[in-house]
Formats: sequence, C-alpha cells, structure tokens
Amino acid sequence: MWNSNKSMLQKYHLGRRVRPNRGGRCFRRRGGCHRAVLLICALLSSVAVCAPAQEPLHDDWVRFAVAGRSGMLGWGASSVLESGQPLVASRYGPEKALDGNAATAWVEGAAGEGRGERYYLSLKSAPEALGFINGYAQNRSLFEKNHRVRRLTLQVFASVQVSGFATERAELFDARAITDTRTLRLSDVMEAQRVRLPFSRRSVIAAMEDFRTSEAISTWRFPQAREMGLDGSEGLPLYFRYILRLEIDDVYRGTAWEDTCIAELWPDYGTANTVAISDDGRALTIETAEGDRVSTYADAESVLSLVETGGNGEWAIVLREPAYQGEGRAETAYAVVHTPTGRDVGAMLFGDSALLGPEILPVGFSNRAGNTYVEYENLRTGETGRVLCSLYGE
Repeated sequence: MWNSNKSMLQKYHLGRRVRPNRGGRCFRRRGGCHRAVLLICALLSSVAVCAPAQEPLHDDWVRFAVAGRSGMLGWGASSVLESGQPLVASRYGPEKALDGNAATAWVEGAAGEGRGERYYLSLKSAPEALGFINGYAQNRSLFEKNHRVRRLTLQVFASVQVSGFATERAELFDARAITDTRTLRLSDVMEAQRVRLPFSRRSVIAAMEDFRTSEAISTWRFPQAREMGLDGSEGLPLYFRYILRLEIDDVYRGTAWEDTCIAELWPDYGTANTVAISDDGRALTIETAEGDRVSTYADAESVLSLVETGGNGEWAIVLREPAYQGEGRAETAYAVVHTPTGRDVGAMLFGDSALLGPEILPVGFSNRAGNTYVEYENLRTGETGRVLCSLYGE
C-alpha cells in the first residue's frame, strides 16, 4: 500500500542509518539495485519520524512500534505522562516499568483514570505468567496518591520484522492476534505479585509456529514486505516476537491524582528444568517445561559464572566478573537470581546488591521446611547467616 504523498517505507525509515552489506554494494535483484535499498539510501539525511505505538493495517494486521535492549525485551505504550512521544525516554516512560527499580514507574498520560491506555511488551519466548509491582511504589504516600491497576485486558500477538524495518527510536513489527482477549486482575499491594496468564502456553507457542510457517510469511506477502517490494530473494532475515498488549480496564483510585502507574513488570517463564550460562558468558539461560531455551538474567558488561542453584532450579548464585578490564583492581560481584524471571533479588535480601562480593559472600543454598535460603558469610565480621529467598509477596 503506497500513500500518494509519502510511501509507507518513507514513513517508517526516515532518518534510519542503514549499513551497506559487505563491500558497500546494494542488494542485487535482476541485475539492478533493489528499489527498497535505493530508497533507504536516499533517505539517510532525513529526520526520523516517531511511529505510533500501534497502528491498524489491513487483513487483521497490526503494526507495533517497540523500543528495547539487546533484542531481549521490547516496550511501548499508548501514552506517557508529560510526553507527546511515548517511545522517547522520559521520567515516566514505558522503559521505567522494566528498569528493575521499583522507585520508578510507567505513568499513562491520558486524561482521566487511564482506562483504555495500553502497554506493549515484546518477547522472544512466551511466558507462563507476568510479575508486577503495582502503582507508584517509591513509597507508601506516592502509592496511595496515584491510581493503581485493578484490571487489565490482555491479548497476545505473533509478529514479524524485516531486518532494518525501524525508525531511530523503535523497531516495527507487523502482527496478528493469536489469542482472544482475557482479563488479568491485580491486587492493590506494593509487593511484587505473580499473575498467571489465562492461556495454555503450549497453544500460544503452537500458534506462533503456525504464524511463522503461514503462507503470508513464506511468500513474503505480509505488509512490510509488500511496502518494501520484497519477495524473499534478497536474503534479508526475519525476526519474530510475541507482543503482549495490556490495556487498562479498571483502577484502584488514588487519593490525590488521576495518573495510573505500573512500577515494575516482567515475564515469568515458570519452572526451570535446567539452568546454565549462555555460550558467550553474558546471560543466564533456563529451559522451560515446554523445552524452550530462554535467556532471563543478562549483563552485557560482565562475564558470568554459575556458582550454585537451589530450590529445584528456581534460584541461582551468579558470579559477575568485568568483561572489560580497566585500570586498577577489578572487584568481583555476585547476583542472587530468581531464574524464571531473571530478577536479581540481592538488594531485597541484603539491603544493597553492591554489598555482594566486597562484603557479603553468598556461598550456597539450603532448604528448611520447604523454603529455600541463601547461605552467606560476612567478610568483614566473619559471621555466617542465611536469608529466605523470596520474590513475590506471598
């Protein structure tokens, strides 16, 4: 579909820095440069256009714009408080719900209570549940003054992206729904809570496989490919993601302001059959009950080693060593990780995760009355102790 004023390709590629293939040549097709690549090259000096977080296309296709880190997680939102561009980093942006800091939050920016506002989560693998820290959880006063989510409407989409189909601020995925809409109910508490997804994960994984092998994908007749004039012969890779669309349906009312907030949000992949370090040493991976290999905890600045696991693989002690040696002595550090989510709970257990290594040495796990404890030694005092491993406020 081509717009008479501006092509769809131009709309989504303005300002995109495109790297040529080896030798600096354009992709060749039938003896000439492919028009999509030529058009991209012609647009390098243009100013980037911020795409909407969700745009309906045709034949039940929807286009999502998501930002992200290292291809592991992507995020987007329909609105952000004090911002007209919800994909641009801000103090209330959607990335704040994925920064591991409960003192920050995504805050929707619509008038009123935020009903109908949406959050988008992009994932490589299908989760079993979602973890939440509801509201603005920096302190009890801010939690009570702002709205919290009471109920969300969830729908899962399978999506595809042609390599390079992006703006400078977001990657663009064309998607189709693979589930109906379901309701998630959240508790009105500041503690972390686990909400199991109301779908069979096996059926969601099977639906993604059907999407990947569908005629629209195999014949390159999905919207991005059509807009770019591609037929698959160009050798461009395709990337597939699950996109979870979460829509605010009802809220717990705050005492002072009408802003609805989510402090933290994360995927939970359930029981870890096996736990290992990735081949590049930068991520902790688990194998889910369905046999998926999922990277949960990752640290691009460190080389990781697995010290020990506990609680039938639910917990792991991870040694972190600097990947890039600078001047002076490099301190080793540790993380205590909830493996199904990749959450480092060191700060929760010991008050400050920076203490793990220099002052607190986690040495292993123990089990007492069905509970898992991390055993540790205080390197300053020589004392030993144990702390109950926990993530969710159960």
